[in-house]
Amino acid sequence: MLNLKKYRKFLTKNERNKVYLRKNSSKGKGIADSKYKTKKLLSKKGVGVPNLLARFKNEEQLLNFRWEDLEGNFVIKPESGYGGEGIIIIRKRGKWAGEWQKMNGEIISTQDMQLHCQEILAGKYSLHSTPDSVLVEERIKIHPFFLALTRSGTPDIRVIVYNNVPVMAMFRIPTEKSGGKANLHQGAMGLGIDLATGITTFGVEKGVMIYRIYDFNKKKKRKVNGIKIPFWKEVLETAVKCQQAIPSLGFVGVDVVLDKEKGPEVLEVNARPGLSIQLCNMAGLKGRIEKVDGIEVRNVEHAITLSKYLFGEKFFEKIEEKEKNKTIDSLETIKIKIPKGFKPKDNDFKIIKKGKHRMIEVEAKIDTGALRSSIDESLAKKLGLSSSDKVLYYRHYRSAIGRAHERPVIGINFWLKGKKISTTINVANREGLNTRFLIGRRDLDGFLIKAKGNKKK
Repeated sequence: MLNLKKYRKFLTKNERNKVYLRKNSSKGKGIADSKYKTKKLLSKKGVGVPNLLARFKNEEQLLNFRWEDLEGNFVIKPESGYGGEGIIIIRKRGKWAGEWQKMNGEIISTQDMQLHCQEILAGKYSLHSTPDSVLVEERIKIHPFFLALTRSGTPDIRVIVYNNVPVMAMFRIPTEKSGGKANLHQGAMGLGIDLATGITTFGVEKGVMIYRIYDFNKKKKRKVNGIKIPFWKEVLETAVKCQQAIPSLGFVGVDVVLDKEKGPEVLEVNARPGLSIQLCNMAGLKGRIEKVDGIEVRNVEHAITLSKYLFGEKFFEKIEEKEKNKTIDSLETIKIKIPKGFKPKDNDFKIIKKGKHRMIEVEAKIDTGALRSSIDESLAKKLGLSSSDKVLYYRHYRSAIGRAHERPVIGINFWLKGKKISTTINVANREGLNTRFLIGRRDLDGFLIKAKGNKKK
């Protein structure tokens, strides 16, 4: 098992239950606990969900259903199930009439499926141990990208959303041990995902770190990091829209699958998301939640921008660069990306073009005494970075004499020694100082700073 003590800001089960689950009202939990209600509401709001083939509320409906009318590729699940319990995934018809083949190749008869449905109706898999309903829904046609990573089920993406902002995500890969279900507790693999890029970072199976997974196309193992999830922006948009559709859920896990024809679709919404996602990302949920708590999120695009700048891991850039720490001086020239279509009015700025990016050069002070980077407000204005639509949120602080102030926080991309840094920075008054940009220690990972030459403010 992983040693959690070395990781800060991890969310414990007690904290989740006592603090953050209180953000979920009984109404919201009631919707999330019923896969049928969730499916109906999300469909009404325009969020993609798998097609419902049948719903049995009692034994009479079950016994009158014609299973032979189904061709295969369907899932049987309890309406109020939890933890992946009670789910049977059917791949296709069996060789003989009345037989069906499960994802692991096991044969199950129509009679056995009916018996299983009767157990569901009796409440065997119900979250509240009460009589339940049975859902039979279309199995997702797996996106070709995922076929290389599993032969045992349908992978999905779990996104944790808090205050309408995606704060953490993982890619769950079913295995034979998990019975084709994308549930970590049943043996599925979980890969952390960098929210900024949609690229996998770390891997966990049964609470133990893994470094390679099998690629069925290449017939060999590959690293768990560096896997790019298709339709990543659309996945995040779908997760945010789910919380917007159920605003009474302030802390929610959204399970998204990728259909090769329809794109992202929501399997279910979880009002009590598990905490194993923290192991997959080597990061704590508590710290991320605290960053977005109280921020006024304007729309879906704003939510994704916040997620990208606040929680981008920069992991893949480290893998991609494969370089040693770079040495920098206390003063460095950086390149700042300016918004598309914006033309600086100041003739002192020389626009540099690099591929699709337009940038200007600015001298910056390296200051390890400051946590966050900051830009002079007049410079930000000249570069078109401080307009109201570019401000992510406002940070409250008190001056040395005790006066309360609010500083705008913006998202920015800049290059230091050829390394791209995507981050959030304060917009502050640096009038009278020799540099109009300051780089704090949060944005200096991978750099070594020379001790000499710190002459300017």
